[in-house]
Amino acid sequence: MPDFIYRLPNIGIMFLLTVGISVISIYIPMFIHNLSLFIPTEQSNSLGQSLFGSLATFTGLIIGFLLNQAQASYREIENIVAVESGKINNLDRLLLRFGSEDALQIRIKLRSYIESIINHEWADLQYGKGCHETHLLWRSISQDIFKLDPVTPKQLSLYGDIIDKQEEVAEGRELRIDRSTKSLPGFFWVVIFTLLCALVAVNTLFLRNEQFTVGLTILPIALGALISLLVITDKPFKGQNGIRPDALLKILSAIKTRTE
Repeated sequence: MPDFIYRLPNIGIMFLLTVGISVISIYIPMFIHNLSLFIPTEQSNSLGQSLFGSLATFTGLIIGFLLNQAQASYREIENIVAVESGKINNLDRLLLRFGSEDALQIRIKLRSYIESIINHEWADLQYGKGCHETHLLWRSISQDIFKLDPVTPKQLSLYGDIIDKQEEVAEGRELRIDRSTKSLPGFFWVVIFTLLCALVAVNTLFLRNEQFTVGLTILPIALGALISLLVITDKPFKGQNGIRPDALLKILSAIKTRTE
């Protein structure tokens, strides 16, 4: 789906797709009839009735299946962000318990790292890439963690956990960036477009009457609403419904006030 559509609010996307599909479904058959390119008959009307129900049902099932896949992918990425936030929070706890001056300085850098994700990297996720500044901040934190010098038995026991948690945070960031571009393959949009074209072709078989007008009005509205929901949830970091860094904001607030 073109990126420009995500500049619209959700209601704008729904209005655009619903009206667009309705106009195409209603007026293309009428245009074909008016030009006498095809004149519907009782036989074509019967054929259209036999094809329309099955094709409309199949189209609805396909869109419903894809919508379920998009929703599952959206929730998966939301969970990835929540898990990453939790790992950063746990790393901060361990650094605080480590207790050395170097560890406390790393905590300050960790806060800056979270702020960099929120203020800089988050906007880049819609393009499927991370922020170079955020990457450099994390690399500096990783280097400082490896330079920690555990002295007391408590620090020795915590150091291994800090190293493990640092690796988990790094993996969490890489996974978030990798999944940021996860969306439906273009082939599925081609299938949806093909099915809609097939419905328009079937609509040309119908005789023009009140049933024709009502039928061609209701179904496109329903399909337009379903497709708009699919578009809204297809790109997890784009549009009004894009995933927000709420989990990271909560963790940042907790870290800033943590003293033990």
